[in-house]
Amino acid sequence: MFIEDTNRRVVITGMGATSALGSTLEELWRAARDGICAVRSTTENETYPTTHVAPIDSFQGKIQDFGELDDSKKKAIRKGIKLMSREIQLGVASAQRAIADASLDGQYPSARVGVSFASDYIVTTPQELIDAIAACRKESEDGEEVFDGSHWRENGLSKMTPLWQLKYLTNMVASHITIYNEFLGPAFDMTNREASFSAALGDAAETIKSGRADAMIVGATGSRVHPYRIIEAIKNGEIAPEIVKGVGTGGDGVSRPFDARRTGAIPGEGAGAVALETLEAAQKRGAKIYAEVCGGVYRGVFKRAKDCPSAAVNPTETPRDLALTAEGAREAIRLTLARLVEKCGVSLDSIGHISANARGDVALDSAEALALRDVFGAKLDDIPVCALKGATGNPGAGGGAIETIASVLALQNGTLYPTLGYETPDPNCPVAPVRESGILAGDSFIKICANSLGQASAALIRKL
Repeated sequence: MFIEDTNRRVVITGMGATSALGSTLEELWRAARDGICAVRSTTENETYPTTHVAPIDSFQGKIQDFGELDDSKKKAIRKGIKLMSREIQLGVASAQRAIADASLDGQYPSARVGVSFASDYIVTTPQELIDAIAACRKESEDGEEVFDGSHWRENGLSKMTPLWQLKYLTNMVASHITIYNEFLGPAFDMTNREASFSAALGDAAETIKSGRADAMIVGATGSRVHPYRIIEAIKNGEIAPEIVKGVGTGGDGVSRPFDARRTGAIPGEGAGAVALETLEAAQKRGAKIYAEVCGGVYRGVFKRAKDCPSAAVNPTETPRDLALTAEGAREAIRLTLARLVEKCGVSLDSIGHISANARGDVALDSAEALALRDVFGAKLDDIPVCALKGATGNPGAGGGAIETIASVLALQNGTLYPTLGYETPDPNCPVAPVRESGILAGDSFIKICANSLGQASAALIRKL
């Protein structure tokens, strides 16, 4: 039986990130602080359906991308890389960097260390299917070759890599991390898209407080720099239309969180992870302590069209389905923030800054800003708001982890990073994002994670 100890304080003792702004904490912080933008234009020989993306060009899925490893881990991970999709590789790499940063190896019994890792649902690449689809071709009545699904079992399936499915299961990130590090404690995976990380962080903190684990590795990974994911985002109206090949003009490839000129997200990718343990244990072993996780909360609000008569945030520009889900997102964010403040017993005056979810989406950015105004009221005018997706594009679930790490680094360094792409205020986004370096970070921050499906999570983190 495990008895919850509400006095057990949970702290971050290690961090690792693999982002378009850099694969070390120093690179990430320097790029964020200096206003470096990772968005680049695509080349003619790249198969992306958009003219701009924010990929991690330096990450090649090689063993050196996984940070410092002892020989046994290096051998195991090198062998396992071929069984990982890119998102899983990014997640495992960030986790291994966090474990090394925390000097966690050998500090706890294996059964007392767990993993909680979030992701988007992971999609196969076109290259995985080419041979199998080609084996199922037939000639149509028009004389054209078409795909015939009736031949899949006989001809197509045998062309697939036998272990293909293992590369795309969302629980495989946590599985790889537990296997390589012999962590036998609680293990979870979460797939709530951009809303995932703060929920995973809150669950992990509660797992430690409940006594079910002494340490947890928490992270999130995602890649929207993927042909199928980009097509899906275009269909859902999430991508800036001017960067869609064959449709838009190419645009300037700028991600504009909260800006009046925003039209949608830029595809990005990345992952981040943190190591959690109790304050008492961390102090006893002389660990480096970055910050304290006070708590995390998740909410989902799902509404039907007939229940949302005033749903359209901007009815002339926003597709009706996104407007409806934006109203659900607004309520989910509002309820999440209200519960977080209540749960942690925090004064709104004490919040140093807010790390926003804002991805440059017309409806969702407005829903988030209005929810913040609902909760904080006039106090919001005095709380700096940051949005890192102006620099990284939208990495999906991984964005929340990378942004959390950037804000923890801001607490450590004392100042905030600017929100790139924000120039023109929008009345539908009543927030004032940080526009320059040097603004004080304060001693705490709230991290908001949300998606356009009416799901949101938030976490409160403070400096010790």
